[in-house]
Amino acid sequence: MNDFQNALGQYLLYRDFLQFSHKDYQLYLAVKTSIFDTFFQRKSIQAVIKHHQVNFVTFNDKKEEITSWIKS
Repeated sequence: MNDFQNALGQYLLYRDFLQFSHKDYQLYLAVKTSIFDTFFQRKSIQAVIKHHQVNFVTFNDKKEEITSWIKS
């Protein structure tokens, strides 16, 4: 949970900065597919993601490839 808290805080701060300097940029939080498919499917985490409109890019760390782009 601590990692999520830190990542979300950084994501929100970066997104706010981008709104001032590069309004046309889209920010995505990179997460391992295995973590996204477990931790990020919890109802409480889904509620936070929906509230903050977090975009994700998921990746397979073993194959070193992107598996999906998820826009809120």
